[in-house]
Amino acid sequence: MTDDPTRPVDLRQHAEEIAQAGARAPSHHNAQPWAFRVLPGAVEIHADRSRRLRVADPEDRQLFLGVGAAVYGVRLALAVLGLQPVVRLARDDARPDLAATVMASGQADPARPAEPAGAADAAEVARRHLELGRRQTVRGPFTDEPLPGSLRTELASEVDEEGAALYWAVAEESRRVLASLIAAADREQRADLDLRAELVRSVGPAAVRRRAGIPLASLGRAAAPTGTEVGFQMRDFSAGDPDLGAPTHRAEAHPGIAVLHTHADGRADWLRGGQAMHRLLLVASAAGYQASFLNQPLEVPRIREELRRALGLPGHPQLVLRLGRPRDPLPPPTPRLPVSDVLTIGS
Repeated sequence: MTDDPTRPVDLRQHAEEIAQAGARAPSHHNAQPWAFRVLPGAVEIHADRSRRLRVADPEDRQLFLGVGAAVYGVRLALAVLGLQPVVRLARDDARPDLAATVMASGQADPARPAEPAGAADAAEVARRHLELGRRQTVRGPFTDEPLPGSLRTELASEVDEEGAALYWAVAEESRRVLASLIAAADREQRADLDLRAELVRSVGPAAVRRRAGIPLASLGRAAAPTGTEVGFQMRDFSAGDPDLGAPTHRAEAHPGIAVLHTHADGRADWLRGGQAMHRLLLVASAAGYQASFLNQPLEVPRIREELRRALGLPGHPQLVLRLGRPRDPLPPPTPRLPVSDVLTIGS
């Protein structure tokens, strides 16, 4: 922290903590497709296309959702320094990988965290910043406790503040339609040998040695429920590889299922959607709930459009989320690239 909180802060003095906050974001298969350039009064967030998933994400839609999530982490890092973060989404032909710049407005006062757009108060900012290191993607079982209606309302409001929207699949018919489309997309993807090979490269010890991807301990797959409950097909990260066997468990009865969607479907919308995603996940985590992703139907263009029509969404679906209270202890944190790999300091 600076000795004199009334002086304008030089963000370069906090470069590592800012980059670490941004890099705690979720990303598609934990690819971590971002880089941070910290300037005296701003932070540039760049897309690292060398970490793109060419088969599963040919248009880089999910890549930019992850980069948008990193933008939200940077916003929180500046806010806890007492600065007001101002986001400018970038589209610079000279620097095509520059995704956003977060400007630091005001003067630093670490004793009084600032309030990013929509945060209720400084205490809430600090709480969300703390959740950066606690939030996890939980693919294992949730309890059978239904998601409280008050939490659904709160999360929808948080997402709306970021310029996106949340569709809650509450009615049994909408849940059955969504489950059917997830299962159809999952079957289609499992038949794609190139996609299966890409998936296998994203999990297990080899991926973890690269400080990316998903450890085996973080995998989980819900078995189909019995009776009339609706089952949602979790992604099988083993892709048929017996050495990556995915554990199974009894499906929870009432997972919260939501579709995050945006008005349009361009790069700026993906970046806004990513900020909304991360904000939602941190608020849910602070309340004791975690999430995993059921994005298979959004990775098959034909089924993505079918999902949009079937649910009557006014916008473009970007994420399908499964939320609940974890039944078991949280898995180990997924690995992160060394800060030196994702951080540069500019003048």
